[in-house]
Amino acid sequence: MKRHVALTLLIVTTLGAVDAHIDLSEIDGRRFVATQGRLYDPLGWLEDQVNAISRSCGAVQRVGLEDPGAQLALTRIRAYSPPQSHSAQAHQVLRSGSWWLVELSFVSLNPAVVLLQGDGPEMKIVESAIWSGSTLPWRAGPRIRRHLQAGVPGLPAQLPACLQVQATLFEA
Repeated sequence: MKRHVALTLLIVTTLGAVDAHIDLSEIDGRRFVATQGRLYDPLGWLEDQVNAISRSCGAVQRVGLEDPGAQLALTRIRAYSPPQSHSAQAHQVLRSGSWWLVELSFVSLNPAVVLLQGDGPEMKIVESAIWSGSTLPWRAGPRIRRHLQAGVPGLPAQLPACLQVQATLFEA
């Protein structure tokens, strides 16, 4: 067989196999790659990579879970929607100035990312910036970051940018 015929046949076969197994789907104005019944978010993956390279976390502090401020934030969250919220377990706490960002899981509630503002007795949950539940088919990080920024226009951009979402919590 001549080389150009073999190359043409290889290209046609490859394109046919890709077309048979990979589709593009659009949901809420965003394109997803669908293969074997599952949707993937390549634009979200790209956003995660750009965020990882370009973020500046100098003004953001990773707070230990035993820190008094982190414990106060967890107390506020546990009191927010009792009795289900009493089982809140913090996975990470970030702080920038008077802003606190907490990633949590619960026994009987969906996982959540909660934004709080203030220190000490003044600390309050910012209701417009609570994410709870699955992000599928979107990638968790970019979806949650956009939600937080849209919910609180004055939020320092570096705080959600430095959030490293545990995707297994939100993509289930």
